[in-house]
Amino acid sequence: MEALVVGGGIVGLNVALALREAGWGVTLVDPQNRRGLAVAMVNPVRGRRGSVVPEAGEALPLAAAVYGRFLPLHRGVRRPVEPELRAKWRRKLEQSQVAHAWREGDVWLPEAFWVEARTLRARMAAGLPRVLGRAVAWGATQVQLAGGRVLRADRVVWAAGAEGASMTGVGGRYSAGSQLLVAEHFPVASAHGVYAASHAVGGSYLPHSERYTPHVTRYGEVAWMLAKARDLLGFSPTPTGVWAGVRWRTEGRYLYQRGGGWVIGGFGSTAYLLAPLYARRLVERLSG
Repeated sequence: MEALVVGGGIVGLNVALALREAGWGVTLVDPQNRRGLAVAMVNPVRGRRGSVVPEAGEALPLAAAVYGRFLPLHRGVRRPVEPELRAKWRRKLEQSQVAHAWREGDVWLPEAFWVEARTLRARMAAGLPRVLGRAVAWGATQVQLAGGRVLRADRVVWAAGAEGASMTGVGGRYSAGSQLLVAEHFPVASAHGVYAASHAVGGSYLPHSERYTPHVTRYGEVAWMLAKARDLLGFSPTPTGVWAGVRWRTEGRYLYQRGGGWVIGGFGSTAYLLAPLYARRLVERLSG
């Protein structure tokens, strides 16, 4: 069986590798139009109130196993928690399967980790057959590229992220944001308002939108991230660059059929955490 996987980001790469490991012939359709996120945090505890991703107990060790085949994982995330919120955090964490420990008002998450995302994606893509081009239409067994070329296979999986979601009208919401690259290096990740890991501080989130619009980092985002980094770290790091992108989120509807093909994605900022799990669920459905 042959599959076309549309999208060369972290979701498409996880799908392509999971299908190939299950014995499928896979071709990745990749526009190669963006460098992508520089540093990825794989952290199952989200937001100021410590919400735990529902499938974290299954997703986190699987993500570590998959990504650990390609590069070292930098484990452990320090999360300061305000005194008035510590009781809520304790209840949520105790009810979850997430390993954690309290250290003088901070939560230490020993199994959460960060990775050099660009290196990871490049190594995952190595050896995968790829067609470079922008998909403009698709169906159950074919993909049309800009310029008119048509690719065919037994199955098509659409994992084309925010831009692809907007083009095909699959719904969801879009959140623009940025990641700041800095001169300083943070080997141990910390997070509160923003996160600091490797040579990155992130990330900003602009208000949700029902429509996709390519994002260019605004001055106010940089100022906001630097202010939050100063609160977290005690100093303002030195900016050296920036990544800007748009996250696509569907609030739990991550894998479904459409037009005879399959759509996977809508994870928002949890894509690196959840993509390996849902890629394997897709393989199970295709093999069932």
